[in-house]
Amino acid sequence: MELLLYLPKGLIYGAILIAFLILINGLLHRFRKYQLVSLVKLIYLGLFVAYIYTLLQQTYFSRPPGSRNTVSLILGETWQGGLQSKAYVIENILMMIPFGVFLPNILKPAESIFCCIPLGFFFSVSLEYAQFLSQRGHMQVDDVIMNVIGTIIGYLFFVTVKRLRRLNKYIIEKK
Repeated sequence: MELLLYLPKGLIYGAILIAFLILINGLLHRFRKYQLVSLVKLIYLGLFVAYIYTLLQQTYFSRPPGSRNTVSLILGETWQGGLQSKAYVIENILMMIPFGVFLPNILKPAESIFCCIPLGFFFSVSLEYAQFLSQRGHMQVDDVIMNVIGTIIGYLFFVTVKRLRRLNKYIIEKK
């Protein structure tokens, strides 16, 4: 539920970015006869900004510095805990699914699995390291692994939707 507290502000920031880029796109189109970014990519970019803002608020900025200072490099340790620990594992997977969906929609190189998944890994490791340095979160290898699994699930969703669109386009052209 805490997540819902941050989402509206993230959506506002995303909408401001979209409006700003639409203005720039309009000016470029008017004076240079080209567009910087398509409207669909602008919407994905705005949603990505809202998602990243909400994610960072939830996992970093909402926590007081020095409140968490444990390090766990034992694979699977989180899952061996109680019901709450298992919920954290699932939460870590779910929180990175949008990363795997939005990133390839806004960044052309991330359409490749060899770019998208390493970027998800890098983002996750960076977040864990920042949490460790500021003691705002427990640094756990399980978190990174679950975050990468979430990125992979999101990426597979992106690829599936892309292929379905391509198949739909092919079917329409055949008629």
